[in-house]
Amino acid sequence: MKKNYLFLLFLIAFSFNSYSQITASEDYSYEVSEPYEVIDGYKKYFVHQDKMVSIKMRKKSIYIQQFDTKSLKELIRKEYDEKDILPDNYHPEGMKQLQNKIYFFYSSWSGRKTQRERLYYLTIDVNTAKIIGEPVQVADVEGKLAGSFLTLVSVMGIPFSMATVDKFDILTSEDSTKILIQYRKKPEVKRDTKSHDIIGVNVYNSDMTPIWNKEFKMPYTERRMDLLDFAVDNEGRGYILSKVFKDDSNEDKKKKRDEQANYHIELFRLLQGQSDIAKTKIELDGIFINGISLFESKNNQLFCASYYNKGLLKGNFISKKHNKSSADGIVIFKLSKEGEVLKTYTQEIPLEVINMYISDRAKEKNKDKEEEGEAELQNMVLRDLIIHNDGSLTMVGEQYFMVEHRTQKSVYYTYHYYNILITKINPDGTLAWMNKIPKKQIGKKGIGGMSYTYLSTSSYHYLLFLDNVKNMELPKNEFPHKHSDGKGGYFTSYKINDVSGEVTKGSVFDTRNLTEDFNAHQFSTNRVIKISDSAFIVEVYKKKKEDVLVKISVK
Repeated sequence: MKKNYLFLLFLIAFSFNSYSQITASEDYSYEVSEPYEVIDGYKKYFVHQDKMVSIKMRKKSIYIQQFDTKSLKELIRKEYDEKDILPDNYHPEGMKQLQNKIYFFYSSWSGRKTQRERLYYLTIDVNTAKIIGEPVQVADVEGKLAGSFLTLVSVMGIPFSMATVDKFDILTSEDSTKILIQYRKKPEVKRDTKSHDIIGVNVYNSDMTPIWNKEFKMPYTERRMDLLDFAVDNEGRGYILSKVFKDDSNEDKKKKRDEQANYHIELFRLLQGQSDIAKTKIELDGIFINGISLFESKNNQLFCASYYNKGLLKGNFISKKHNKSSADGIVIFKLSKEGEVLKTYTQEIPLEVINMYISDRAKEKNKDKEEEGEAELQNMVLRDLIIHNDGSLTMVGEQYFMVEHRTQKSVYYTYHYYNILITKINPDGTLAWMNKIPKKQIGKKGIGGMSYTYLSTSSYHYLLFLDNVKNMELPKNEFPHKHSDGKGGYFTSYKINDVSGEVTKGSVFDTRNLTEDFNAHQFSTNRVIKISDSAFIVEVYKKKKEDVLVKISVK
């Protein structure tokens, strides 16, 4: 018995040592800054030329730090007292960078007597890391706005009482020369079968000088439409993507023999000097979309991208109902600025891609499903659409879902970030290649250190994320091993050849052995900032109340 126990310890030690000896990929280099005093709280990062600015909000203070992206040295640190620069009842609405200025937007309710919702911004200069000038009011709307109803105790890490938040959507154009602020007014008629949304649009130049503003009445009632995405182009024109239903259900319906969706997609164009909304109807020919997003290319071309399914899958392991987020394939619509649908790209996900990194038993099940047209990737969410100069497209999506867990004393949620699907479409609309990248990340605090970072050069695409070391040698007939968020892990790279789609895997660093002196703690995807197409910086905690910057570069 004792011999068996010793042999088991030997196997465990051998397995641990074999994983710990994994060498870093030669495709990357990384450097670590000198430690500096940590600032806890909500964090946001921005880059302009060779300067990185971090804005951090803790308790009743706002901190602004400036770093040199070459030397990684902290150059400036300033602290502002909230009460000196913000009203007591403010709610953060977001931060946007336009060239060398960062705009911190916040809303403030005027009170019951006057009942006006106001939007303001503070200006932060990247070069000096200072708040410059006084707060500027950019919107003053009569009545209440529809937003998200906050039932938690904080927004952006700042404690608040229960309230309506996220009342303004703030968007920037692809070239960062235009900014659009939109809001939705609460309807006077509460019956959503009768009421029409009123959408307000304010468009500005990069220096926040106003271009135009107008309120638009939506052409369909609330029950007949579902607003999906907003965008502003480089000329300052506004766009809304909407799902328009054939009835008042406001819900996707799929009966057993239905071959068409009970909705279509419309692109609304909100134009300066026009009171009516210009509409483009986008028909869905026998497919059911899984969300849809708007993108603009550098040459002012519009694209709508989505995953689709055929509505055939009966359910999954999470729900007995049809998984509306499942994906049979991808669909991309190319549109002109005048609203004409120029081209539609559709590409089914091949069975061999679906069958990558699953068990042989699961492959056999998929073979039977494929005969019925039911083999799909479940819980797909579109993350990135990269529009290349030659007209080709790269589409990156991720399997994501949330699970509710109930106990006798509490309810809690787990967040699941699984495999990545990356697809390259040629300029003529044909498939260049498609690959499934294996991962299985699970956490209890939202995104945390999960999901991925995307980089690209002229020849390669890079997907980087924290992973379980056991996945470094994962065969294609096995499911990936679980990576638990907050437990360290290997920062792993998947390098994809742009022409062939060939994938090579490597390790960038081990968070539990970042340097000889310390480990990397509190790795978070939200703390990653790209400084170029081939390099990014992430801020991590090293303990002893100190942070460091880690700069990762593609060689």
